[in-house]
Parts: sequence; C-alpha cells; structure tokens
Amino acid sequence: TAVARHRYGGRIVQQLLKACGAPQVRGLAEALMQDIIMTACHSFGHHSVRHLLQFGTEEQRHQLAQKIVSSIDTICNSKVGDGDIASAMEHASSEDTLLLARTLLVGPGLLVGLAQGRHGHGAVLRILQVLDSQESAHAYTVLADEMATLRASRYGRVVAKHLEEKEVAHGHGQLEST
Repeated sequence: TAVARHRYGGRIVQQLLKACGAPQVRGLAEALMQDIIMTACHSFGHHSVRHLLQFGTEEQRHQLAQKIVSSIDTICNSKVGDGDIASAMEHASSEDTLLLARTLLVGPGLLVGLAQGRHGHGAVLRILQVLDSQESAHAYTVLADEMATLRASRYGRVVAKHLEEKEVAHGHGQLEST
C-alpha cells in the first residue's frame, strides 16, 4: 500500500486497476483494502482508492463502501476525502450509496463540510437524490441552516444555488441566510 501512496507508484497502481482484469489485480486490491483508510486520506493514495471504486469488482466496491462508512469522520476530515466519497456515491451499489448518504446525514457537520469540498459538493447533490423524501427534506433543512457558510465557500455556492432553485421551484419563499 505504500506504493499506492507514492507520487509515481500510485499512478502505476491506478493504471493496473484500470487496464487489468479483476483476477489479475485481486492481490493488489486486497493489499489496498488492508490499509484503505490511510490510503484514502493520503494526497496521492486517494487516487488509487478512487480507481478501485471505479474499476474494482462489485464485491470490492461493496467492501470499500463499508470501510468508508465505518470511518466516515476520518475521511470527511481529510483534505482529499471528499473525492473518495464522491467516487463511492457514483460507483457503489444503490444500497451502499444509500447507507453512505444516511451516515453522512446523521454525522454532525459532515454534510455541510462535504458540500464545501471540490468533489464533495457533487456528492452532496447526489445524496439529495438518493435519500427518500423525508430524509431528503431533513438534508435540505440541515444545509439550509448553514446557507451563509455554504455561500462563503467556492463549492458550497453550487449547493446553495441548488437549494435556492429548489426553494423557488416549490414556492416556499426565500431560504434563511443565517
């Protein structure tokens, strides 16, 4: 796994995951899984994690999503973790994305923090789609309560704009700008 966290070694790992079949990289994927959280939070290693989410088998994606859920605070608090979460929301099964979305919703400040990230804001928009109507309404409330924080962030503004458009489309008036 140290190779995956190396500037150039990580690129080799990524290309192997992309170009080789699952049986050929099974050992590599298993080695990555052993230290996946540290790798996911690493400035170079997270690219290998994203490739595993994109090109891994369904079982590997499931295991990885489960590990992300179990260490959600650590990943969300890392500088690059939003990209791993965005990849999981894009490539994991619908059951795993729903579990990930629910975990982010109940974690204090996780959804708002993710919404301010370069890749995280897209994940938040996806989260709003996968949650059922009641959970989605709760997520909108959590985000709307932090509208000022979202508007102060480059990527948070994308989520704030989405919230405002939804509010206008549903005719509920203006959102609070606390």
